Amino acid sequence: MESSRLILRRIAAAYAITLLLLAAAPAWSQAPQSSSAKLPLTPAIHVGKLPNGITYYVRQNSLPAKRVSLRMAVKAGSIDEADDQRGLAHMLEHMAFNGTTHFKPGELVAYFESIGVSFGAHVNAYTSYDETVYMLDVPTDRAGALDHGLQAMADFAGGMSLTDAEIDKERGVVLEEWRQRLGVQSRLQGITDKAIYGNSKYAERLPIGTPESIQKFPYQRVRDFYRANYTTDRIGFVIVGDIDAAAAETLVRQYFGVLPARKSAKRPIYPVPPHNDTRVTVATDPEAQSTSVSVFHTRPLRKSLTVGEYRRDLVRSLFESMLNARLAEIARRPDAPFLGASAGDDTLGQTVEAFGVSARVNEGGVPKGIEALEQELARVRQFGFGDAELERVKKATLASYERAYNERDKSESPGLASELVSLYLNDVPAPGIAVEYDLAKRFVPTVNTTETAALARELVTENNRVVIAVAPEKKDVTPPSEAMVRDALRTGAAATLTAWKDEAKGKELLPAKPTPGTIASRRDVPEIGVTVLTLSNGVEVWLKPTDFKNDQIVFTAYAKGGTLNVPEADYRNASMMTSLIGISGVGGLSPVDLGKMLSGQIANASLSMGPYTHGAGGGSTPKDLETALQLMYLSFTAANHDPDAFELMKRRLRANLENQAQSPGAVYGERVRLVNTNNHYISRSMKIEDVDALDQAKMEAFYKTQFANAADFTFFFVGAFDVAKIEPLLATYIGSLPSQGKPTSTYSDVRLTFPMGVKKEIVNKGQEPKAQTVISFYAESNLNELEMHRLRAATDILERHLRDQLREELGGTYSVGVDYSNTLPQPGYGTTSVQFGSAPDRVDSLVATVMTELDRMRRDGPSADDVQKVKETEKEGLETSFKQNGFWLGALQTAQMLGWDPVSIIHRTERTDTLTAENIHDAFRKYFPADRYTQLTLLPEKGTQ
Repeated sequence: MESSRLILRRIAAAYAITLLLLAAAPAWSQAPQSSSAKLPLTPAIHVGKLPNGITYYVRQNSLPAKRVSLRMAVKAGSIDEADDQRGLAHMLEHMAFNGTTHFKPGELVAYFESIGVSFGAHVNAYTSYDETVYMLDVPTDRAGALDHGLQAMADFAGGMSLTDAEIDKERGVVLEEWRQRLGVQSRLQGITDKAIYGNSKYAERLPIGTPESIQKFPYQRVRDFYRANYTTDRIGFVIVGDIDAAAAETLVRQYFGVLPARKSAKRPIYPVPPHNDTRVTVATDPEAQSTSVSVFHTRPLRKSLTVGEYRRDLVRSLFESMLNARLAEIARRPDAPFLGASAGDDTLGQTVEAFGVSARVNEGGVPKGIEALEQELARVRQFGFGDAELERVKKATLASYERAYNERDKSESPGLASELVSLYLNDVPAPGIAVEYDLAKRFVPTVNTTETAALARELVTENNRVVIAVAPEKKDVTPPSEAMVRDALRTGAAATLTAWKDEAKGKELLPAKPTPGTIASRRDVPEIGVTVLTLSNGVEVWLKPTDFKNDQIVFTAYAKGGTLNVPEADYRNASMMTSLIGISGVGGLSPVDLGKMLSGQIANASLSMGPYTHGAGGGSTPKDLETALQLMYLSFTAANHDPDAFELMKRRLRANLENQAQSPGAVYGERVRLVNTNNHYISRSMKIEDVDALDQAKMEAFYKTQFANAADFTFFFVGAFDVAKIEPLLATYIGSLPSQGKPTSTYSDVRLTFPMGVKKEIVNKGQEPKAQTVISFYAESNLNELEMHRLRAATDILERHLRDQLREELGGTYSVGVDYSNTLPQPGYGTTSVQFGSAPDRVDSLVATVMTELDRMRRDGPSADDVQKVKETEKEGLETSFKQNGFWLGALQTAQMLGWDPVSIIHRTERTDTLTAENIHDAFRKYFPADRYTQLTLLPEKGTQ
């Protein structure tokens, strides 16, 4: 769980500042002037406390329409568990959905699915160290839905049944969730948590608990936890959405006001104790995929409650952005001491926060990596940052605030509800973006380099420092040692340094604009609000202006032909071509140069390459659209030739791949792909020898052929624009692209094939007692829109059934997925698949359950209730999707690419009504054949169970 903070409080890429409080305050709101003044609460939020002690927050918000987000936050988590209650905070969260005063076991999820509210996406919960949060997103235009949601939340607060039988059933599910998390990351986390938390209780309270506790805890102990911790003075309820605020308050009182008042004993605070030294931990594992180093500096947690504290955090955010920019620039050097590095901060428990720097290094590169990190921290302490560096991040920061402010009336209820959860749990103020933007405009220009240098001296000390090195265990590699780490710390801190030399290359992205093309023809598709332009160079451009967002334009483009259009020997060169361009840059400017030049602008564009198509994509604010189009133009016409970037790409690839063979997931995933495609080369994972064989000249030649003829491409733009106003930009930057006047690209005739008959295989890899199973069925793909729709409905129905059986009834898995994939726009190849994790000794019985259910579906088909649930879920999803730019971008491209009528997009709701038990039954028989499938299971290596 990632906690919400008032400003950037995490590792961030250079200049990428994420605003988390987008509460839409009235436009006239202004921030208090005094630095000691408390940050206000936006007037749109209604806060109250019921007589029983429950705190509630209500906010009317119109997006998405006819929807309400309900959240119940409980100040109780794994930190509150006694030694014999390990994992019971999390178990209790699960039990909320297994019977309450007003809902029998299974009834709650079944009801919500019957009205299109899906489990997982709209009905969910999480447990962390310090809190438990329940989440429901419900429609307001369905009679009784909101009342059911409120009653469910009230039952979670005070009416869980917690019967012996349901507890025993859920033990298996939670145990499988624990099992699913087993692996190298969980093993390393156990080591690193001890280093970070020391002898604090947090080091012993992972929310998932222990298998011994999950399997054996007495029933009464989870009831004891519920009684002791779910008291009315530790519960906050949030309701945000398309509902009158006064009516919402009345409903809160109706459902939560009747709960009896129960006050808990004073909740203990479990501190992470300070330490006046440097702790060093080295963690190694045979399955570790990379080598990394991290240096954390901890100190007492400081909340940001006042105007002055808000400014302090702005300074902190600017500091981290500048440091991240330097680290990114260093990582590009030919002799870079690390492959990538970043800086950021976070909270540890309720009393401590930490500033940290982390780097990924080459094998054997721990000393160099630590020395480099220490040197850069020392450089900032000694010399600070330059004025130009600070001005760039100021521009980027204010641009981010401005965009958030411009979208203030487009904030969606789930995000606003999350902010109010943070307000209740962690005292994170919610002043609204109008106040925050006012503060940013007031304070950002006043920050100076003296302040940011002083902050470095404050944050970075040798006391309360934790250093962690992580590396693979390999016979031919000497693992790092504590002595090695400490020597590197001393060497880095004692280095003789000079001030950072900041170089900015170029002042204009495109000094001379290209000669514009013209608009050769246009046609409108009024039913969906689309205009289609044909430019003089043969490019077709689809335009859909929307008001879904005030400050967003997104675009994409595609052309026929991809990596399968080249001989097998050149496949790797083709597949890595766009990655090389991303690292090299365009127009004679590296990514670092571009970041500096474009600071304060929100615009991006990049190229893409797939097996059957290639293209481009990007996005911007309306005012920065020209910049995004210039980037796109340069990507098509002026990718850099940079041998250093080519070597950098290879270094990163080698680091990613050198331990791939030790990863159970990587080995298993490759084997599944190879079996399901009859060992086609496209399914083989990249290996070190492939990296060594990459040829820069061939990659660049392939780039030139793929992007030489603009007439091959169709572009799509969706967002906040006026067609007439952007036409000149399109003519200038798309209409001027080099072209042969007509399309020449073609789809590859290379086709994948699926094995005949039934094929089963076991892959033995890994040391944990866990299994993963994938059953794949041949599902020939075609371009029929209705047929694909029915197949998707079949996969949704099967997934629900298998979730109920494998998880809820048998307790054999934590999650089961059913999916469909294909190679469209190349028809022919497709697969449906069922995948789940489990204990190794339960694989056979669970597979048998899957096959029995599929036999039943092929024989009997789905029930009327199954079909109705699918329809309701689809309609709920479509109602929201129709108001999203990203949905339209993808839907328009898919329709054009596959030859579908684009007007059919708005008729998807009616299409959903054509689903019947009969046509879905046909899909089960056709796309889940009993005589043509593969079954691959990942099991631990022999002798490790």
